[in-house]
Amino acid sequence: MKGYLTVFLALSLSFMTGFVLLLTGNAVRNAGKVRLECAADTGMNAVLSEFHRELFERYGLIYVDASYLERKPEISNVENRLRYYVEENTSELLGGRNSPWGNLKIAETHVLSFETAAADKGASMRNQAVCYAQDCGLGGSEREILEQMDEIHALERADPMEHWIGIMEQLAGMELPMIQNEKGDWEEVPLSNPADWVFGLAGSDILYLARVDAGYISPAKVNLQKYISHRQKENTAGIGREYRGEDDLFLSYLYDTMGCFGNGKEGALLSCQLEYLAHGKDSDFENMKSTAAKLLKWRFADNASRALADGDLRSQALAAAEQLLAVILKAEFKQPVAESILYACAFLESVGDVRALYRGGAVPLRKSGHHMSVSHVLDGSLYQSEGGSGLTYRQYLAGMIMLLGEETLNFRAMDIMEMDIRFGDGNENFCMDWCIERLEAQIVGRGSAADRYVLRRKYGYF
Repeated sequence: MKGYLTVFLALSLSFMTGFVLLLTGNAVRNAGKVRLECAADTGMNAVLSEFHRELFERYGLIYVDASYLERKPEISNVENRLRYYVEENTSELLGGRNSPWGNLKIAETHVLSFETAAADKGASMRNQAVCYAQDCGLGGSEREILEQMDEIHALERADPMEHWIGIMEQLAGMELPMIQNEKGDWEEVPLSNPADWVFGLAGSDILYLARVDAGYISPAKVNLQKYISHRQKENTAGIGREYRGEDDLFLSYLYDTMGCFGNGKEGALLSCQLEYLAHGKDSDFENMKSTAAKLLKWRFADNASRALADGDLRSQALAAAEQLLAVILKAEFKQPVAESILYACAFLESVGDVRALYRGGAVPLRKSGHHMSVSHVLDGSLYQSEGGSGLTYRQYLAGMIMLLGEETLNFRAMDIMEMDIRFGDGNENFCMDWCIERLEAQIVGRGSAADRYVLRRKYGYF
């Protein structure tokens, strides 16, 4: 009987010992996995903590710069940083007396996917910008233009200059009347159209006509091929999430973080950044020329419609045309000459409007009245306007920006960000399409007993 008990106890002890060892082994493996999970979470958070501070301070955007300031932007840079942080919390920490149940080594760290500021045609950047604008309570008078975009589209489609050119070409192609001079010779009678001198101004530099102070214009000229809207874009794929992109909030963000003529931002490569958004030229001067030309086009479209519809002004133009000898001798000149004078009146008032805008005045997008007079055309004097109620230069500029497609606006905004960040020391490799907002990583660890752990983590700011 005692022999049976001894055998039973021996078998039971062997079974219990194996069971305990199995539990211990599982506990060791689970402890290793838990340690790796803690290290992986810490590592992912540590990588995201290294966001680009200058981009955050200047533009309120939070991204990890894959170039890490001094290197070529590559995802391997991020993987190396992740591996460093995970190892610091595993093999570098869990050794010697800190590893009574075995060591933990990191075998692999791979970033499987990531999302940059350029994701979905810049929607990631725009999403952060909109959230920033909402959180900061941004909102200024620039938003008022959104209610008048239909009118802006109408002014953009109008082309009164084409009609004026057509009239002047018609007059140039008409045969002038002949008159016999004192010697009995027949000679042409010049038309002497009073609108000719104004038509000559149409080809002049509008910045000169508007008397714009060039002191606010930076002499810098940029190579656009280096910036994201022109170079080969990388890492533009998204991960299928929803982005915010409200026009009003994004417009307020742009006006808060970027400068324009007369109100440039300190430390910016270009002074006229909002003008760059609207036109995308390679210098402040070219962007200012394009902005001024657009202002003149819009004002001319509105003023021309007012002039052509004004019966009193048309009567003045007809009366002025009737005084010309060529019109007296050849009546078919009368109507086109009067039309050309009406366009000249509108052009002079438009130049006055643009001057008023650059002096800080305001001009309505659609005027209810005007100050046009044929006398300015006849006297050879430019129209002076101080401006009144209506839209300011910055609001007109906002209208030009909102004419852009969303993709174009997003990438031009990121051009400005790249210009300004690279303008600082040690940021020559900065690229918005290598600024990471979210990443998914795989981390592989090995324990002392050849245990293999595979973890996946997806972390991001938004």
